[in-house]
Amino acid sequence: MFNILKSFSRADSPVSLFMNKQVFAILLFASANAAVNPYKNIFGVDVIGLQEIYYSLVILLSGVIITFFSIYFGMRSDKEGSFVKYIVICSVCGVFGNISLYIWPNEYTYFLANCLLLPVFCVLNSLIFGYAAAKRNVDGTDNAHNENAALRSTYSMGYVLTLGMIGMLALQKEQLIFIWLFSGIMCCLIFTLYFKEKFVNESHKSMLSSEPISKVFHASNIIKLISVSLVTNMLFTLDATVPFIIVNQVKGEYSDIGVFEAGIAVFEVFFIFYWSKSAQRKKTSSVIIMGAVIFSLSTMLLSVTQNIIHVYLLIPMIALGAACLISIPIGFLQSLAEGRPGVGSSLLSISFFVSSSVSSVVYFLGNYFFDISMTIFISSAVGLLGLTILYLADRR
Repeated sequence: MFNILKSFSRADSPVSLFMNKQVFAILLFASANAAVNPYKNIFGVDVIGLQEIYYSLVILLSGVIITFFSIYFGMRSDKEGSFVKYIVICSVCGVFGNISLYIWPNEYTYFLANCLLLPVFCVLNSLIFGYAAAKRNVDGTDNAHNENAALRSTYSMGYVLTLGMIGMLALQKEQLIFIWLFSGIMCCLIFTLYFKEKFVNESHKSMLSSEPISKVFHASNIIKLISVSLVTNMLFTLDATVPFIIVNQVKGEYSDIGVFEAGIAVFEVFFIFYWSKSAQRKKTSSVIIMGAVIFSLSTMLLSVTQNIIHVYLLIPMIALGAACLISIPIGFLQSLAEGRPGVGSSLLSISFFVSSSVSSVVYFLGNYFFDISMTIFISSAVGLLGLTILYLADRR
């Protein structure tokens, strides 16, 4: 018994990986996102009355905001050791963005929330990973793959719990307004979690924060960043298209969207640790390539299905690929800025911007010239191009 309890105190023990404030924060962050992400485009189109084509503009603008603030907050956090301060700021933006849309659901608040306030809230993701990396630097531990896996699996668990709850409610179109209230409450909880913590911690300052940013953003790293972003565009395109596949193509219910997302998240929790172990044994880029190929094939199969049962049968395969693409690139991108956790984690948001921008173009072209199914095929082609670039860049 003593040995078991002693093992819990090790940095790499399952308990220590999950029993910390960052894990709880990412759980709340996941719940906030899970409440609105699967329904964001449907809410805008069916409830607010936006044209489908304008949703690509929302994706693009939100990506710009996320990128700008993630770089700014990341650099300031490295320089000041102020990760907590910016986590609190992001949570406040989440509160105002969600609650304003709940109280005044119209085109103006929709664009204000989804193109400004909520994108700033989403910077919280990279800040939490950066904060965890800064703490690792202070403690002198090298457990990035396992810690990132713990955070990402917790995100998936939060996602599945929230989606399961919302799916059970079987919300109708006129009831979708309540998703913004729920998300706002989650943002409030994140705020209360960090509000009393010291906003600036000198020990979390980076010794390399005074070095020019070009030390990170050189040609080799930029190529790798872009290649990963082209690959992960498939995740964004799937998020934007799967509600329409389920509701319009296979004639499912709104609740089926939540069930599908929940199913993906359940499998991701387990698959993330599989990919984490693989990344410790194999080259990280090779693992990303494997996961991307699986994800590409599964989403192309999804795009041509005409039956909701077939959609559900594809969940494990899609989740296997998605688990890789949402977890392994985190460590890969952070490694491009060794010793600068804030800037390194901001690369996650830069990749997010590039991916979402590519996805918005793919979404626009696919919907304008073709249909939802062809949109996914185009996205997969772009992803495979990214894999080729990543393979060639990492061989050098």
